[in-house]
Amino acid sequence: MGKKPGLLDLLALVPSADLAKVARTLGLDPETLAKRVLALDSSGLSTRLVDTATRALKPGEAAGRLMLDHATRIFSQARDFTRDLEELAGLQAPELHFGTDMFAAELPLGAALGRMASANSRLRVHVETSDFEHLTRDVLAGRIEFAVADTTSAERHPTRLAIEPVAEHRVFFYVRQGHPLAAAKEHSLETVLVFPLASPRLPQRIAGHFGKLATYSRVDRETGDLTPNLLVDNFSVALKTVLGGDAVGLAPFVALEPELRARRISLLPFSAPWLHLSYGLFYTRKRALSRVAQLFMTQLRRIEADIQAREQRALLRLDGPRRRGRKQATRRKAAANVADATATELPPVANAPRRRTRKTRR
Repeated sequence: MGKKPGLLDLLALVPSADLAKVARTLGLDPETLAKRVLALDSSGLSTRLVDTATRALKPGEAAGRLMLDHATRIFSQARDFTRDLEELAGLQAPELHFGTDMFAAELPLGAALGRMASANSRLRVHVETSDFEHLTRDVLAGRIEFAVADTTSAERHPTRLAIEPVAEHRVFFYVRQGHPLAAAKEHSLETVLVFPLASPRLPQRIAGHFGKLATYSRVDRETGDLTPNLLVDNFSVALKTVLGGDAVGLAPFVALEPELRARRISLLPFSAPWLHLSYGLFYTRKRALSRVAQLFMTQLRRIEADIQAREQRALLRLDGPRRRGRKQATRRKAAANVADATATELPPVANAPRRRTRKTRR
């Protein structure tokens, strides 16, 4: 560090707080370090940026704190800008470090990453899977750049997190073939939740409808979110749990389609407008998304549009036989009612065969 440290040096020193510790790291005594830090006050700035009256380094007056906050933001943006330029120029391998929950992981994430890896083989990616509550904490703490997950928890921090909605998907209860619930043509939520639920943490908009029906699950008193008794954040593990016993799973249709085609699982005939996944991308407002994260977001939206169209076609095929079956049953019932009414209204004599009488000759 020079005789007159710059703002960048100062920003690196202040978080350390302990003046003596910082001085030892730099090979200086605390008094010399304090003089060099205070040299900023005589460099054209009209306010004291750092208070060194105690043994700790801390921001000075209100104006000093404001200037340091702005400087932190400016230098952070400058670093991000430099990194983006290097990525665009091919001087640095682009990196993505983000999180996702189990539901969103089964949607377009893999396809988006596959396309990006094909475009740039130097791409480095680290994806962490957890529930939306833990992902929100990781984003706020800066441990990951962003998360693609249910936005319920992120919406609780509107001033700290920016949210970009992506899509909504219906989710379905599913069971193994031969499960006691598989043969029924209609179910209530009460009959479904008699069995253990293998699922990740569920948001309050879903948990609120479960009420006391999910006897084996637990509702968070602060958030209203539901923790199932079989808490699983990995779809492969959840699927094997369902296939291996009588547990009920919950997942979007796209994730279940291959298993449905193989006739290994069955969807339970239960649907509700609140039973859906609402996911998006969220990140801290203090830091804009990196260039590679923006490219990832673009790919994500493109693939999501294709998935929505495919899912709608599949659901129409799925609902088609059910609707036809209901219509045919309704027609048969109506025809039977008409026949019964006609038989009741006609007098018995009208249906009786006529007898022929012979005339006897005398």
